[in-house]
Amino acid sequence: MLTVIGDLLADIVVLGASSLDRGTDNPVTITHTRGGSAANVAAAASPAASVRFIGRVGSDAEGEALVHELERAGVEVRVQRAGRTGSIVILVDESAERTMLTDRGAAAELGPIETAWLEGTRWLHLPLYGFADALSREALLSAAAWARERAVPLSIDLSSVATMRALGQATLADLLARLSPAVVFANAEEAALLVELEVALPARTVFVVKRGEDPVQVRDHDGLTQIAVDRVEGVIDTTGAGDAFAAGYIVAALRGDDPARCAGAGCASARQALLQPGAL
Repeated sequence: MLTVIGDLLADIVVLGASSLDRGTDNPVTITHTRGGSAANVAAAASPAASVRFIGRVGSDAEGEALVHELERAGVEVRVQRAGRTGSIVILVDESAERTMLTDRGAAAELGPIETAWLEGTRWLHLPLYGFADALSREALLSAAAWARERAVPLSIDLSSVATMRALGQATLADLLARLSPAVVFANAEEAALLVELEVALPARTVFVVKRGEDPVQVRDHDGLTQIAVDRVEGVIDTTGAGDAFAAGYIVAALRGDDPARCAGAGCASARQALLQPGAL
């Protein structure tokens, strides 16, 4: 069982937002989808593994709909309910790059997680977004402690340069040291910021860096391995591609594959996310 803890949000994806005329109408294409990094990973992994999502949504119709949609994707869903479900407006430009306006809502208020919700976990995945607010941070640290006591592998996705900067050097370094993840996922910008902040990863952590069309870099005890990335034609939106990569990697790791093969599986999973608006 892969357990993913974090955000389940409503994504409002705006295609055609390369340039906006202020103060007047701007014709675009808008798609409403289920989002949240943790939920994306869970949905992307569910066709190939048993997956549980744990998070918090509002006590509202939107939260209820998002839960049902994630369940229809084959994910076992355990959520706390209170307040207002969060959402993200995603502006996608003509290069398929996205800019996100984030309101995490209830997700930022994730409280203590029931131990029963964690039973059966063989891998725990935590996006860094969940550590941005003090309340959800404590819940995730407790879940990570539960996993560590049972020798359950843990992965972290650095998720966002903005989140890393908001946490700051001292907090980020402390979190990574306390969590001692088996795997850390990052894109090129997040990896560069880790170096800029002089934050070192634990010695046994596998560091996986996604670099767009450039080869994925995997650093482990054997050194650096580069995994070629097939060019994808007709990219629509990069939203969720990193989450899909993490899902593919983790599913392969649960099969016992080595880090290089896991990264190859991650690349294959990410390709699917690039060909549709919004996340998987």
